[in-house]
Amino acid sequence: MKISTTFIPVFLFILLLFSGVTWSLVDSQLVVDTGGDAAINVFNGKAGLIAGLALVSLYLLYLRHPIRAIGAPLALFCMLAAASVAWASNPGTTLFAVANLLLLLASVILAHKLLGFTRMLRLVWLLSTAMILFSVALALIGDQHALMGGLHMGRWRGIFAHKNSFGQFLAVNMLISAFGRSSLKWPGFLVYPMVLIDAVALVMANSATADIGVAAGLVGGLALLPIPNRALRNLWRFAAVAVACLLGAVLLLQPELVNNAVGRDSSMSSRGDMWQAAMPLTFQRTLGSGYGTGGGSQVSIELQKRMRRTTSLSVQSGYINTALELGWIAVILYVVWAGGAILSALLNRNAAPAQTLLIALLALHMIESVSEVNGCFGPSWLLLMVLVPMVEVRLASPSRFRLTRRRYTSIAPANARPAASAELSA
Repeated sequence: MKISTTFIPVFLFILLLFSGVTWSLVDSQLVVDTGGDAAINVFNGKAGLIAGLALVSLYLLYLRHPIRAIGAPLALFCMLAAASVAWASNPGTTLFAVANLLLLLASVILAHKLLGFTRMLRLVWLLSTAMILFSVALALIGDQHALMGGLHMGRWRGIFAHKNSFGQFLAVNMLISAFGRSSLKWPGFLVYPMVLIDAVALVMANSATADIGVAAGLVGGLALLPIPNRALRNLWRFAAVAVACLLGAVLLLQPELVNNAVGRDSSMSSRGDMWQAAMPLTFQRTLGSGYGTGGGSQVSIELQKRMRRTTSLSVQSGYINTALELGWIAVILYVVWAGGAILSALLNRNAAPAQTLLIALLALHMIESVSEVNGCFGPSWLLLMVLVPMVEVRLASPSRFRLTRRRYTSIAPANARPAASAELSA
């Protein structure tokens, strides 16, 4: 049996581990509101992490070029996250988070090496499609495992703990279906119908963050349309950037306009107040409280006081959460990492299909990180999905460059002198 074949079930397990799939009659929002039993996370937790590490460790000999695959900013972030164990408010929590991040990164790099980009993306799409179709079927028959209760009664959450988790999952599948068909190498009639199914499910989930993220992803993917004319191509791409920046400015400076448009309250479910209360806390510790700690118990207690709550609170923003855990230098590393990928794609005359998919998913990830705590470089389904095309783009581009350079130098080396003509030698 080929080594690549044996890695398929391992990669599927890793996907399930980071998917956030749950199986419970009670959603996570209802747990917070009523103090009920927590939703059952089917694969994650310590047992899942240990199993994942054990399985992936069997293939570590096939790990190649890890820093080049993920990029220097993410590699530096991993070093900072690992070092934060030394000053973490809870070293055990930080070790757990670092192990999850390293498992995610190693799994994607190994999958790219052993399976190739197309097979890897096919496994992702098939698994997520199956989970979405199962979720939609449960929701249509009114099964409480797929519906929200309490404040969000009746909204679709699928086989996930919350409608926002389901919305993010739908958003990823929609963008892969819309922009990844050429990479999947499957006919459109098989892939494109999922765009419609995902859109309907997104409406029923009513997750504002996912809706805005999908819009950003569509803008990002459409920005890289293959337009032959250079002037028109540059105009189209940088107009898309201008539109994205304008939408981002409206989101940050006039959030009430966006909230009214998507049917949310002006405080974004108290997120605005939470961010305002948490922002001063990000400057109290230059290197934060340790990766994965969310700022530590002191931050949670302080937020409870300022928000007049009695339950444990998180800041509900990947950027602010990262600043609390590792300082603003970690946020800068993420922005450089994401911004570098976007700039590289915009300047690429002939963007590869993987690059188009990367920018679409990266735009979604950056927007989701604004209002969801598990953002930036936090181990998550969305980060894993961003890395799937990013590893392909980063590892494929240098090899093409070296091949082109080799061909050029073999024909006419730069330092070679022209051969003497017959007349001169005579």
